This record gives sequence, structure tokens and C-alpha cells, in this order.
Amino acid sequence: MKRSSMIVLNSLLVGCAATSGVIPIGKDTYSITSHHNGPASSLTSLKADAYRSAGAYCATQGKTMKVVGGSDAPRSFGQFPQTEVQFTCI
Repeated sequence: MKRSSMIVLNSLLVGCAATSGVIPIGKDTYSITSHHNGPASSLTSLKADAYRSAGAYCATQGKTMKVVGGSDAPRSFGQFPQTEVQFTCI
């Protein structure tokens, strides 16, 4: 019983991180959105995850990632943090 209580508590604290995956938004331009609904989530870690994912996507093409835009929505009442990174592979 104690173990199952810890699993439930851990699930509640961790929450659910999600990413849109890489989405083409124009000629050689892509977007990736990352959000997290856990109480300990931070915009900084979400942005780092989005940059890592974008970099990995470009690396599969033998290229490097260059940020061309993006937006952030910080945590506020009723709003979980979210970040979007727009990039191109060069």
C-alpha cells in the first residue's frame, strides 16, 4: 500500500510533459512547442528541452539549428508554462 501511494504522489508531482514534435511551418523553417502541467515545471527547463529537440532534429540532417523566433508563456494562475521555438537547420 505504501509503494502505490508513493507512485501516485510521484505522478501528481511530476505532471505531464509534452512536446508537439517538429512541425514544418514554412520553407526550411520548423517549430517545436513544449509544455508541462506539473507543479515543479519551469519555463527554463522547457525551453532547454525544446532547444535540445530542435538541435537533435537538425543533427539528423547533418546540420546545426538556428533559432529564428519563438514565444514563451510563463506560469500564471490557471496557466502552465509553455514555450515555442521556431528554427531552421543550416
